Amino acid sequence: MSSIVKPFKTYEQQVGILRQRGMLVGSQEHAVHVLERVSYYRLSGYYYSFRRPAGSGRRSDTFMPGTVFEDIVALYEYDRNLRSIAFSYFSQFEVYLRSRLGNLLGEVDPLIYEDEARCDLQGSKRRTAWNRFTRKSEQLIRTSEEEFVKHHREQYGGKLPVWVVVEVLDLGALQNLYLVSPPNIRRDIAKALGCTDPQLETWINSLRVMRNICAHQSRFYNKLHPEPRLPRVLRGGRVESPEIREVVDLFGVPQAEENHKMCKTFGMLTLLKYLMDQGGIGDTESLTQILKERPNISVPGVDISRAMGIPRGWEETRLWS
Repeated sequence: MSSIVKPFKTYEQQVGILRQRGMLVGSQEHAVHVLERVSYYRLSGYYYSFRRPAGSGRRSDTFMPGTVFEDIVALYEYDRNLRSIAFSYFSQFEVYLRSRLGNLLGEVDPLIYEDEARCDLQGSKRRTAWNRFTRKSEQLIRTSEEEFVKHHREQYGGKLPVWVVVEVLDLGALQNLYLVSPPNIRRDIAKALGCTDPQLETWINSLRVMRNICAHQSRFYNKLHPEPRLPRVLRGGRVESPEIREVVDLFGVPQAEENHKMCKTFGMLTLLKYLMDQGGIGDTESLTQILKERPNISVPGVDISRAMGIPRGWEETRLWS
């Protein structure tokens, strides 16, 4: 195993490397300031698609003609703002899910999360979800320093009702609790959000991954996410979640390819906006607006809309208009 490590480069040397490889850099001082604030290697994820194709899906070290440092910075700043807005909206959806799940489960039994006989453990997927949930929830409850948890420990011998437990869970444990909830409860939550339970199961998973990307400040605009289950056209022409179906139809691809199209960032934001609207969770105008404000970069082979998975005509759909 090689022990060779790349030699250290100063900010000025890093700017020199970008210039040497064909990037147009204006002010040296400004470029150095950007690298001090962002870092060369974080920014490299944004200029990767500006590098010349080298065959076999790879890229060379040199940039395509017309690659401008300021365009890379604009794309980075756009992605940062997009990520912030997406995270804010998902946080609202997450609070909604905690509230609905805690309330509906608590109505059945305040301690339902301890009783596997009352939960849905049919199939290996739900059995695995149950095992993960119980292991993680026990740890989170035991180590929680929240005042409301301390109150229940002191007043009720440590027994937390499920509407308290949902506030302690991390997102993965919350997802697993949803998966093992009784089918009628999953259906009620999904119906209130304008979709089916099987759809919502996959949407929560896809959006959980999206949320983690945002929370860790990772590049977001051109990421691929877990494929969601999409609305179907039923017998008689009735369509599940028609607002979503209208967006999917814009891709103009065979049905077998639709899920892959929707796993891009625009597809995730479409699902998130739909859930927010259907649940009356909050206003989503700033999400629509930032999609309209994506940077217009005129470098051949670089298409931000395509990288995000945005189809033509999206602004005219019922969901986004």
